[in-house]
Amino acid sequence: MKKILIATAVAAAFGMANAAEQADIVVIGAGGAGMAAAVQAHDNGVKKVVIIEKMPMVGGNTIRATGGINAAETPQQAKLGIKDSIEQMYKDTMKGGHNKGNPELVKYLTQNSMKSVEWLESMGVKFKDEIGTATGALWQRSHYPATPSGNTYIRSFEQVIKDTNGAIQVLTDTAATDLLQDKGRIT
Repeated sequence: MKKILIATAVAAAFGMANAAEQADIVVIGAGGAGMAAAVQAHDNGVKKVVIIEKMPMVGGNTIRATGGINAAETPQQAKLGIKDSIEQMYKDTMKGGHNKGNPELVKYLTQNSMKSVEWLESMGVKFKDEIGTATGALWQRSHYPATPSGNTYIRSFEQVIKDTNGAIQVLTDTAATDLLQDKGRIT
């Protein structure tokens, strides 16, 4: 019986390694950012995406978060009569970070914040009709899922990944320990 279990474990390990070897893109980590990256890569036309996750389940720290996303100039804010602007969100974000943030990246974040909410909605995430003010925030721009939890995002990503019929594969209990390179290219 022990030999069968060991053989099964070895076969499974080689199967996982083979899946990663055959991928067009390998994403390390199945938290919110990793799953979002994999879904977006697939949406951009990548044929085979593999996510490797060291834990036995997906979710990372996102599964523990309350799920609030700051965004400016959203339909949700307009519906509630909340006046906000991308420019004000940029200023508030820079100030909140003691002006240490990379201005180009903060500008990109703020200019695309509404698109992030829309993208999540396109994957089935439902947001509350109210807009909150996150701890330390200066303005009402925190959008929370109807079920306030980062778990909402993870479950939506899982469904989208399932709907790709294997184009995105998630390998749990698979830790990345090293990146192999060939002439500066990750192989």
